[in-house]
This record gives sequence, structure tokens and C-alpha cells, in this order.
Amino acid sequence: MQSKPLLTLVLPDEHHEAEFTHVMDKWEVLEDNIQPELMRRRSAKTNETVSFAKWLAWCEDDRTTGSILSTGVPCSLHFLVNAAQEIYGSIVINHAPTHRGHCHAGIVPWHRGKGYGTVMLSLALSRCAEMGMQSIQIVPYKDNPGAVQTILRNGGVLLEEFCEDGRWSQRYKIELVKE
Repeated sequence: MQSKPLLTLVLPDEHHEAEFTHVMDKWEVLEDNIQPELMRRRSAKTNETVSFAKWLAWCEDDRTTGSILSTGVPCSLHFLVNAAQEIYGSIVINHAPTHRGHCHAGIVPWHRGKGYGTVMLSLALSRCAEMGMQSIQIVPYKDNPGAVQTILRNGGVLLEEFCEDGRWSQRYKIELVKE
């Protein structure tokens, strides 16, 4: 039986350029809707692919200002990587709650369905607790069973369902501080 690699969350830096470029070149061929949104390297303003340095600057700016994404809330994008720094996915942790929750994640298509999302969310929950959060909310689309299962495996409790722009979402809460 093959064991899963040891995975960690890391902030992207200049050492990830070749791997990020490789992953995004492959991922962009497979899907148009890359998630989390901050992983996208295509500028909405110019409709051009930006350099890794520019993309990295977007990530760094969002950690302090939150200006890149529509929420205006500072957030941190983390890569889920193995010991060789291969990227399996990424997760954005909002530093404050938003309408769409605290965390937004995505596993690269060729690693989906293997439990890596559950591992990534668990690691992100530890980061959230380190940031002083008592609980978090996550809001997946109802028609994304992989995301829902990942949230449930990490202790998520359904709070509500709502329809926005014709698409159903579910709001889950995960307690980080156990009473």
C-alpha cells in the first residue's frame, strides 16, 4: 500500500516559480474556472497572463490590503506542497469573515479525489487557530460534493443554504476552539 506524502502549507515565494508555472500551464488547459480565484494568473483588466513576479506581488499585496479580490479583506494564499515543493493545491485564508466565508480552496485536477483537500483544510484550520480565530465559515456551492465532504470531514456543521445568482450555496461552520 502506497502512503500519502507528507504535505505542508507554505506561502508562495520566488522558489516556487518553475513549479507554479508548470502547474498553471497544465491546469489552465484542463479548466477555465481555477479555484481559489487568487491562483489565477490572468489579469481581468488586460486579459493577459501576468508574470510570476507580478502574480507574487498580487499575493503579497492581498496579505496586507486585500485589494486584488472583490472583498477588500486581507487574505493569505498558501500552497499545499510535498517535500519536493510540488504543488497539490492551494487555499486562501481570509483574515476576517466575508459573505463567502473564511477559506477558499482548490486541489489541482490530477490530485483530486485522493483526500488531499481534507488534509489541506485541516492544515488551514490550524493556521486559522494560530491567527486567533475561534471558528470559521466556509461556503461551497451545493453541487460540489467533494468540497462538502472535505468540510464535513473537518467538523463542518451546516448553518444554512441560500441561492445567489441562480446557484445554491451552503454555509458551514467549523469550531476551532473546543469548549
